[in-house]
Amino acid sequence: MLQEVVSLDSLIAIYIAWIVAQTGLSAPDHPPIHFVTPAEMAMRHGSPENSGLELQALYNRDEGSIYLPQGWRPDDLRQKSTLVHELVHHVQRSNNIVLPCIAAYERQAYELQIKWLREEGVTDPYELIKTNELGIYMVSVCRDGS
Repeated sequence: MLQEVVSLDSLIAIYIAWIVAQTGLSAPDHPPIHFVTPAEMAMRHGSPENSGLELQALYNRDEGSIYLPQGWRPDDLRQKSTLVHELVHHVQRSNNIVLPCIAAYERQAYELQIKWLREEGVTDPYELIKTNELGIYMVSVCRDGS
């Protein structure tokens, strides 16, 4: 467990190394990180009208960029796990992983996020990230037109 506060660049390097160790994929360059307001996050997600959606972070596959909310805290375990999740997408993209649909990339990202949280000592990672196996299935299953 990381006890000290480290820079975002250091966290990214540590998390990419961890993801690479878990997957055997190649380590990419660090992605650009953008800090945005909740409204900008919702707009980038494509759902500005859905103000009830609490977006923790976003990965833009076209840009290879990660969007984090303004006020993102490097000492918050949930927020750090979300960065791990988005970095999984960055590693997938940089390794040219091809899956049948965009949603299918979520399965590995959630599995590694949950594994990372368990390694950090979280006994119920699903509770911490406010989801469950059904929720993960629903966001990671390919549907017609996805």
